[in-house]
Amino acid sequence: MREVTAELAVVGAGPAGVCAALAAARLGVRTVLIGNRPVLGGNSSSEIRVWTRGAAGAGSLFAEEMGVWGRLKLENLYKNPEANPIFWDEILLDAVLAQEDLQLFLNTDVTEVELEGRRIASVSGAQQGTEARLRFRADYFVDATGDGTIGAKAGLAYRRGSQRVAGGGPETDGELLGSSILYYTRREDHPVRFIPPAYAYGMEEVERLVGTGGRVVSERLSGSDCWWFEYGGARDTISAAQDIAIELKRLVLGVWNYIKNSGKFDADCCTLDWIGSLPGKRESRRMETEYLLTREDLLEGRQFPDGAFYGGWYMDLHPAGGILDSQADSCIQIPVHVYQIPLRCLYQREVPNLLFAGRNIGTERDAFASSRIMNTCALSGQAAGTLAAACVIRGRPPAELSPAEIEEIRQTLLREDMFIPGVGAEDGGDLARRARIWASSAHDGQTGALDGGLELTDGAFAVFPGVIGGRAVLTLRSETAARLTGELQSAMLPSRFLAGRDEGRFAWDLEAGEQRVELTVPEGCGGRFCVLRFDDAPGVSLALTAEGRTGFLCGRERRPEYAFPAVQYRPEDGGELYAPRQVVSGCSRPWGQPNQWCAAPSDWDPWLRLDWPAPAAIGELRLYLDPDLTMELPSSRAQHWEESHHYAPRTGMPPRLARSIQAEILDGDGTWRTVWSTGENRQRLVVVRLPAPVETAALRLRFPETWGGWAPAVYEVRAYGPAD
Repeated sequence: MREVTAELAVVGAGPAGVCAALAAARLGVRTVLIGNRPVLGGNSSSEIRVWTRGAAGAGSLFAEEMGVWGRLKLENLYKNPEANPIFWDEILLDAVLAQEDLQLFLNTDVTEVELEGRRIASVSGAQQGTEARLRFRADYFVDATGDGTIGAKAGLAYRRGSQRVAGGGPETDGELLGSSILYYTRREDHPVRFIPPAYAYGMEEVERLVGTGGRVVSERLSGSDCWWFEYGGARDTISAAQDIAIELKRLVLGVWNYIKNSGKFDADCCTLDWIGSLPGKRESRRMETEYLLTREDLLEGRQFPDGAFYGGWYMDLHPAGGILDSQADSCIQIPVHVYQIPLRCLYQREVPNLLFAGRNIGTERDAFASSRIMNTCALSGQAAGTLAAACVIRGRPPAELSPAEIEEIRQTLLREDMFIPGVGAEDGGDLARRARIWASSAHDGQTGALDGGLELTDGAFAVFPGVIGGRAVLTLRSETAARLTGELQSAMLPSRFLAGRDEGRFAWDLEAGEQRVELTVPEGCGGRFCVLRFDDAPGVSLALTAEGRTGFLCGRERRPEYAFPAVQYRPEDGGELYAPRQVVSGCSRPWGQPNQWCAAPSDWDPWLRLDWPAPAAIGELRLYLDPDLTMELPSSRAQHWEESHHYAPRTGMPPRLARSIQAEILDGDGTWRTVWSTGENRQRLVVVRLPAPVETAALRLRFPETWGGWAPAVYEVRAYGPAD
């Protein structure tokens, strides 16, 4: 048996495992990543093709997941704008193979866990195709298998549905979310015949099952539209996996036969381009950890001293019977605001060198219905990898780390572009905090030219940052004299679907034509986003602008498309929204405010400058840029998707994201010298490690070009001295 030794072994190579391994290796920990499939990505891979979604997809504004996962998604947007799942595999593989201190083992199924006392000494398995038996020894292990395989084999207790299974005990019955197999369709320029296999469901059986709840059947059905091809929740989704897969194939091919041959659809020229063989599994085991995330934690937005990442997908519950359940409501989706998830959901004391990441982290059932989504799983992986790295470096398990050490881990996560709702950066080593910050210009927050309008019907809303005592001015158009009413709410991060804190009603009497109305921001909205939710007002529209400003957004509750409202402050009230000093506010994305410097639209040579009272030695820079955090970045998508998904695709790279960047230092003779530059940036977090430290009293960052021609924007700048 071949032995492989590392400091950290990550078992499972879906979103959680990939992010855990990358996060730990980037912190200098020797890591192995072990996956039992030939490709990376788990449910998001080309083998299964579930698109990755999260908080932004469930209606939260400015909430798209970034960090290690965001880096992969932005690379995918740049190299794979059509979101082809085949190329998504390669984005993940490219990142893993390029990462120092990281070894990859594909097609390796871990089946044995060896304990020494209470600790895991090794895990072992076989690698398909090589006939190799492998044993992996490590100081720490991350179980990112989705099924909690390592934890269960180590004898730990876990939850299955709403039931508790004692460590080493027999499985118990419990209702789970089922699994699904997806397919992709293609339309040819000629008729294509389909003769179903004998094992497929018959037409009468299919017709009995479809057409209820969200089971929309059409010849355009493709990709994640097929989520409702669901079965197995009333069975053991692990031991019965093969039976579940075959039953799903029977169902899927039966549905396709119904579409092709019932005569009810325009499907003569349609064919299947791809069909999955592996089910996308939603639920199996959830491990018992130091803390189990609860429904109340989500609904109340509870803060934790070890809160380390976040979720924001609906509490998305499906009937255990899946497609075989006759109830009309095929799933229940309860919206939530973004919420913290603590590190204690990732570990337990009984086996101290084992951590968890992905859908098998410690949660109660209702909380799991939200945290199971892949974007959240990916963030849990980054948190687990970062926590494991800290344990390796300190030589102590998670439960023995002090509150100060836990806070240091949280600050590391923030530095690596994790968003922890309500937690700001406190980095004593950041030299940018000691600098005077100024810029060539700053956006004054004014709207610019008007461009169209949003009719104030069907749940229309508008969002803008709250400035205490500020006077927000809205440009409205009305076909006739009318009274416009609605609710004013506030939120740290608004949601299309969920109300914020009630701040009272508003009412304006409008004349026919275009006019401006003024709203004085109440004290309760200060430092929070104001949300105007309009009562239906046919014939009344809110004027729009062509170029957006971060924090100013409008749309409709049930539509994923957003626009930029003609809402602005009077110059004396809103002139500091995008001031240069925002880049050292400690917030690297919107939370209550934009927290962003943005250049003026007319600035043809925008730059941001840091001046120190005495020369400082600079070895590394970190820039946190604007990738448009309201728009989703799924791993892949089919060419068609149903409106019920509430999804809108990006049509290009983020328009305010800096494409070209130059870093210059001021030499002793008063001249500027370029020490680093790039002309094809596509990342939000830009890490600049200078070949050699430079000593300077001034640093200038220039942004000659953005991807969409909009003024560049920067959320945060950090500067560090030479590496130790």
